[in-house]
Amino acid sequence: MNSEARHADDAVLVTATDCSPECARTLIGFLERAFPDDGGEGVETQARDHTGAPTVWSTTIDAGRPAAPTGPVALDGTVRVGVQGGPRAVDRVLFALTEAFTVEAKGTVAGDQEREVEVLLRSP
Repeated sequence: MNSEARHADDAVLVTATDCSPECARTLIGFLERAFPDDGGEGVETQARDHTGAPTVWSTTIDAGRPAAPTGPVALDGTVRVGVQGGPRAVDRVLFALTEAFTVEAKGTVAGDQEREVEVLLRSP
C-alpha cells in the first residue's frame, strides 16, 4: 500500500458540538497531544450560527499510530463528539478518548470502508 493510501485510511475527522468553546479547545488540544502530526499543526475549523457564535468545532487527525499517553483530562461540561474515518483509526481515537474522559456511546454507523461513531464526553 502506498503512503497516500495509508494516510487516507489513517485520517479521522473529529467534531465537537453542544459544548462551550473552552471544552472544544480542551478536546482538540488533547487530540493534538495524543496524535501529534509530524508534518505540522492540525487544522481546527469552526461552523458558526447566525449570531456568529461557534456551533461545531472540527479537526482532522492522523491516527495511523496508537495514541501517545496523556492521562485524564478535565472538562467544565459535556461534549458531543463525532469520530469518522477508517475503522482501525476510529478505534484508536476512541481508545484514546476512553483513557482520558468518561465516554458514553450515542450511536454508530458503519460502511464498507468507513465508520462513524458519536459519543458524549465528560470529565473522568
